[in-house]
Amino acid sequence: MKITAAAALPCLLLLGAAPAFAADPLNDPDAIATLQIENDAFSIPGTDRYYTAGQRLGYVSPTGVLPGFLASLGSGVFGPGSQRLEIDLQQEIFTPVDTQVYNPNPHDLPYSGDLALHGTIITDTAATRSLLGASIGVVGPAALGQTIQNGFHNIIGNTPNKGWHYQLHNEPTLDFSAGRIWRDDLADFGNGLTLQALPQATAQVGNTEIYAQGGAILRLGSGLDSDYGPAVMSPQMTGTDAYTPTQPFVWYIFGGAAGRLVAHEISVQGNDFQTSRGVTLTPYQADLEAGLAVIVFNVRLSATEVFETPEFHHEAPAFQYGSIALSARF
Repeated sequence: MKITAAAALPCLLLLGAAPAFAADPLNDPDAIATLQIENDAFSIPGTDRYYTAGQRLGYVSPTGVLPGFLASLGSGVFGPGSQRLEIDLQQEIFTPVDTQVYNPNPHDLPYSGDLALHGTIITDTAATRSLLGASIGVVGPAALGQTIQNGFHNIIGNTPNKGWHYQLHNEPTLDFSAGRIWRDDLADFGNGLTLQALPQATAQVGNTEIYAQGGAILRLGSGLDSDYGPAVMSPQMTGTDAYTPTQPFVWYIFGGAAGRLVAHEISVQGNDFQTSRGVTLTPYQADLEAGLAVIVFNVRLSATEVFETPEFHHEAPAFQYGSIALSARF
């Protein structure tokens, strides 16, 4: 369990202090910075097991500001649209149920950390958002999972987790992903209140995860043409960090579900190129998510609760964690 970079919050808030809003979400001259923290401690009850912590720093460019070869790649795959580039540095930490034994249960989820740099080409039209991404990173001790988790536990006076000696070994990771989100207004209740659906489909190949996923989010609120839903770390459904306020105050509540067919997951099955701890993957997985988001003074804050079905046979029937993302335009 860990929370990092809290000192960055005041800076992000200052970046978003200007109250201006854009009339055209497809033409946005502002960049966006994001701090996101995911943790099972945000749920009730907090557990400190399985996917126990994730932290991410993100940057989204203004529209049209990306290298020419990436712009050509994005338009070649998805056709014409307004393009942005998103870059994220993220870390995820996974632990078994019993973190106070030196030799963890070999039939439980292995200890692992995943540190990766992600790049995504975002292509928007009036009613769709298309995503084409790649990431490079590392699993194992070099991902600093033990250092970050136990370092934070020491700071707050918690007992360090004792089984990190059995974590996955160092291996490089490389993944490629693609997806599309559709935005469809279902009902207009007047006074700016709208009910909207966000169906989406995504897929990824690589040595971290191989999966195909489909799902949808329903949301109710005002100013819904400002974004494509809240940001949540993959593989859960995400609208990305890109948003363009179309009115001074935007808000919505949301809920959604996704189904996922998974062929490979390194955090469950263990190292790809070395012998390590690992368990048998459950290929059919599903997620539920619910929460709220607001955009005010050019700052977007979203809070999401995620419920996951088991990723392997030993896991409890359901698992949940919370995700908080704070973004600011500058």
